[in-house]
Amino acid sequence: SAASGINLDIYQETVPANTSYLYKVYLWIDSTGGNQSSMQGKVFNAELRASIPKDFYNEIIKDAVIDNALSTYVTGANGIDWSLASSDTNGKGIYLRAGTEGNQYPIYYYRGAVTNNNVLFGGFCWKIVRTTDTGGIKLIYNGLPSGTNNGECTNTTGTATQLATKSAYNSSTGGPAHVGYMYGTTYIYATQTMTSISDTYMYGTDYDWANHRLVTTNAMSFAGTSWGTYYNQLNNNHYTCFNSTGECNMVYYIYYTTSTTAYYFVLTSYNTVSSILNEMVTNPSNTSNSTIKTAIDNWYQTNMTSQTSKLENTIWCNDRTIYALNGWDPNGGDMSTPLRFGAYGRTMVSPYAPSLECRIIDSFTMPGNVSGNGKLTYPVGLLTADEVRLAGSKPGSLNRDYYLYTGQAWWTMSPSAFANSSPQPFRVDTTGACKAWYCYESQGVRPSVSLKVGTKFSGGDGTSTNPYVVE
Repeated sequence: SAASGINLDIYQETVPANTSYLYKVYLWIDSTGGNQSSMQGKVFNAELRASIPKDFYNEIIKDAVIDNALSTYVTGANGIDWSLASSDTNGKGIYLRAGTEGNQYPIYYYRGAVTNNNVLFGGFCWKIVRTTDTGGIKLIYNGLPSGTNNGECTNTTGTATQLATKSAYNSSTGGPAHVGYMYGTTYIYATQTMTSISDTYMYGTDYDWANHRLVTTNAMSFAGTSWGTYYNQLNNNHYTCFNSTGECNMVYYIYYTTSTTAYYFVLTSYNTVSSILNEMVTNPSNTSNSTIKTAIDNWYQTNMTSQTSKLENTIWCNDRTIYALNGWDPNGGDMSTPLRFGAYGRTMVSPYAPSLECRIIDSFTMPGNVSGNGKLTYPVGLLTADEVRLAGSKPGSLNRDYYLYTGQAWWTMSPSAFANSSPQPFRVDTTGACKAWYCYESQGVRPSVSLKVGTKFSGGDGTSTNPYVVE
């Protein structure tokens, strides 16, 4: 009849806590003006499940344990031993960073041979590294998806885990400034082969700019042919005019020595070794991009700008605080040992204390984050040596048994040293160890991004064949 019709009704029946909404679907024929309750079942009913996105942060932290206590995969009574690599007895899983448990957003991080931290996001595969102090989730690039409908993240080793093109950290190698992800003023080192010089030179403890001469208190004087005997006895006699009188308008500061060679910087116009170090690393202007920052920004601009609204403006740390001045200490530093930066002291020297703290000038953020320097164009960077340490690396030792190991060498964002002639950031090398390396050599690039607080995921369990899916 004219009043007849076919009706489709959907009614919510249950709401399971940990899966998705369950609906009953009823198809019924209305030929008598009856209602649903009298007509249901006259044709058929069926079930329909609708996926409801869930909170990502709460999903990944649900099994976390604190890292300073004994737990399932930590047998030490005091928790994780940072002098050792991750293992089934020294950390495997997700951990709460001790000391942050009272924060609004405590820090949680993955460690060891975990297999449930895979994510599909923005058309790429990623590994979850840790949460941030603003509730974000920091990821590291892990290649292109694979499998049925490109829904898997099965890359674990090889070049497929990094960007297709390798990059130098910085193609410029002249001075300590080039350990910077960005940098400003730089001074260029020079060398003098000493053993071929027959003249006697004077070496002083300081330079008197007003009188244009070396400070000769406790000065040393010896012939170049004696350099092999005295080079490691200069102690605090770093200043020279490379002449026998000690009088000059241009003074040279020797920061590193070998049995044949002096490495030095030129000081002019009342400069001191402290002032040039301040311009290069202590208080840099951050006006020039490093080679690797340019490479990462170009990749992001091409591939990720459509995802920017889903990412937080968090910190990527390029910590240039100084751990040991050595030859840069005019009061007696060791001139045969490199200038070393903060991450070296925390991750390579006992008692091994990886940190997630960072001073503002080295905290690379986009504008708008008051905790950072606002120098970034895009919300992307690199992991630090400290984050790699938390994940499971051990200095100088093989460790294939943690999720950041790929069998490839790839850059971190942390400076390690300025040696005789080269800035040396940390890289994760082919053994899985985090080591200093020459900034001008091309290594793998694995960008890092951080999902915003409140991010939802629509499916997956974090395994490589069923990664978490962030739309």
